[in-house]
This record gives sequence, C-alpha cells and structure tokens, in this order.
Amino acid sequence: MPINSFSPDSGSFISLSEANTMISNWESLQSSLNIAITQANPLSHGYGKNKIETILNQSGCVGIRIYNGYSNSERKLVLVGIDSSGNDMDSGNILDVGVICPPNCPASSIND
Repeated sequence: MPINSFSPDSGSFISLSEANTMISNWESLQSSLNIAITQANPLSHGYGKNKIETILNQSGCVGIRIYNGYSNSERKLVLVGIDSSGNDMDSGNILDVGVICPPNCPASSIND
C-alpha cells in the first residue's frame, strides 16, 4: 500500500521497561531459532549524530527509514531519508556501516 504522506512526528517513544522487553523477546527468538548473536547477527547498531544529521538536514527530509540488509554474510541496516510524501530520498545520503554490538557493546540498562 503506497504512503501518501509522512509526518515528522511519526514514531512513538517507549519506556525503558518496554525497550527491555522487546530486546529480550528478540534475543529469545534468536535463541529459539538457534541463531547466535554475533558480529554477523548483531544485537545493535550505533550511528553517529553527525551522520544522522547529514541525512536529516537534506532539503525536504522529514524522517529516516531503516531497511534491513545483508552483505558479506552479515546483517546490515540501511538508513535513508524520507520526504513528506513518504518517499525514500534515494538520490541523497544513504547510511550503513554503523558500530555493531558485539563486539562494541555498551554497559547499558537498555540491553540488560
């Protein structure tokens, strides 16, 4: 179904408890499928503020869409700007190569 518009207010903030539950559920799913959390199947991806702002500061950008990807036997995320009509800004900046966990895992209550 095509998108006719995209609001810069799209998305919802959640509590730490909800985040913990979602992450724990994902880890349990991986375990039930006998899929280890490794560099090829990371728990998280981190991206620098400057890179995110480069996408958001593109003329007409009102949000970011995150695609799942796969390259060199590893799961990847691909970040692309979205315009107000909900279209990918595929002629603009497209981001990958974040910092993954593992091996770069923070001490954080969000992934306890």
